[in-house]
Amino acid sequence: MKESKKEKILLAAAKLFSSQGYDAASLEDIAKDAGVSKAAIYYHFKDKAALYEAVLLFRLDMLAGRIEAAVGEARDCEEKIRCYIETFGNFLAEYRCFAAILAHEFADDGVHMSDKAAARLATMLGIVTDILNHGIKERVFAMENPMVVQMTIVSTLIMHQTTSATRKRVTALVRGDHAIPPEPEIGDLARILANKIIKSIKKDGR
Repeated sequence: MKESKKEKILLAAAKLFSSQGYDAASLEDIAKDAGVSKAAIYYHFKDKAALYEAVLLFRLDMLAGRIEAAVGEARDCEEKIRCYIETFGNFLAEYRCFAAILAHEFADDGVHMSDKAAARLATMLGIVTDILNHGIKERVFAMENPMVVQMTIVSTLIMHQTTSATRKRVTALVRGDHAIPPEPEIGDLARILANKIIKSIKKDGR
């Protein structure tokens, strides 16, 4: 299906916000990358802040929808947290630039994030909280801070998608008898992460 002019603008904006960050990305460059005029951007979006919000909401809404669907089909709390993590990882694999946008945003402590976008992140934190509370009620999970669990999930997956060159550089400089196994792809990392988180929050620690 042919992309609309608005979709072209959103995709170009996502590309440049991910590579340059909010401050450095200009509407002129976004328009050039999208193959539209700057006036076309203003036709669809009030200003740069509105365009940035639209980029965040476009992906956050899609991510939240996929997570809610996957978690909703899971049978128990362990499967739910696993589905949450693996769905998040698969999404970042599909939309790699979104990981970079979030990395920029978190590094800036959310200074450019609108309340609407923050509310979408709160929705996902709420999903994690509900899963943990259900697990505690069922005596499967021990008491745990949902924000700590969420930060562990999000930071691990985002760092995987945004630090590949740095990790390769550091790994190449390791000296001595340190056997470093091949790095997992993000799908495998998500599964490893899910196993570790489930083990850490389970009441019996197994």
